[in-house]
Amino acid sequence: MSGKDHSRVNLSIWGDDDWLDLPWMAQHLYLALWTSPDLSYCGSATWHPGRIATLADDLTVDMVEAAAAVLSQRLFLLVDEQTGEYLLRSWIKHDGLWRIPNMAVSMANARASMSSRALRGVVVHEVAKIRVKHPDSSSWTRDAVASMLDQKAVDPGSLPVFNPGGNPDQNGMDNPRSNPSANGWANPSANPTSNTGVTENLTHTANPRSNPGPTPAPAPTTEQQEGVTLSGDVTSRAGEAGRPSPRCPLHADEIVVPPCGACRDARLSAEAWDAAQVDVERERRAAEREAIAVAAVAERRACGMCDIETGYANGRVCNHNAEQAATNAAGIADVRAAFVRASSRKTETADA
Repeated sequence: MSGKDHSRVNLSIWGDDDWLDLPWMAQHLYLALWTSPDLSYCGSATWHPGRIATLADDLTVDMVEAAAAVLSQRLFLLVDEQTGEYLLRSWIKHDGLWRIPNMAVSMANARASMSSRALRGVVVHEVAKIRVKHPDSSSWTRDAVASMLDQKAVDPGSLPVFNPGGNPDQNGMDNPRSNPSANGWANPSANPTSNTGVTENLTHTANPRSNPGPTPAPAPTTEQQEGVTLSGDVTSRAGEAGRPSPRCPLHADEIVVPPCGACRDARLSAEAWDAAQVDVERERRAAEREAIAVAAVAERRACGMCDIETGYANGRVCNHNAEQAATNAAGIADVRAAFVRASSRKTETADA
């Protein structure tokens, strides 16, 4: 048990198109996992479909596994069947406990308790993204957190999609990954088997997207995306000029994509493009800050009234305006003279 007695779910989730594109059963499973009392401080718990199926009278193991397959396809959920663990990939970011140093330590300790090396690596990957966006947080200075961030990061997109159907492709893998877990993962197919007919319901929504992207929708959040996605550093910009398509032409309009090497290559190209945009934006902002600093130095050099290094004149920040400075000085002199006159009158009255 994690010791938690509540979970925060931001109501703005119901205005998010990617979340609304999920089948209802996948949404239900995700919220059930999100609010599980067993969920650890890094968003992980034991994966046991049979136990999950007891959460509703008409829920079955097949339905749980089919819903999990959809969530896994869209990177909401990661499952390591070898160790019997799951991870809600974006839970750490959106629950917000990383902002509190002591809770960040609890998160790092929870991550260390996981058996799955792959899922531990994903936690490092996700926390590292948060650190990039919020570099000034004091949480990163805690020894346990710093030690965790020095460990190997695993891109969740490189892991195989969970699916209990067991219909691997010719290579024996549905989604070959660049950072395989030393513990090994199951290699499920992309078409969940279910004798209850839930697969069809899960893979066809009432309003399917005309051009769905691979970037998953936000989990129930405590903050908006602000330009950062759950699977990368830049919000998915399908259709933006220059960004390569994250799907191959054959599967551009599919809700659930079957095993496809071309789609994998397209997704990696799109993610590389996103990462490049982060670098471009970072360089632009650095150049902007440098330009502002250079301009400030030039103003101080041209001013002649303030210290070139600090920009202060007579103990105050200089506005580099000689006329205004003279007016201010005259005003201060008048005020001081008034105080002197008032003090003199008070002394004369006392002497009298």
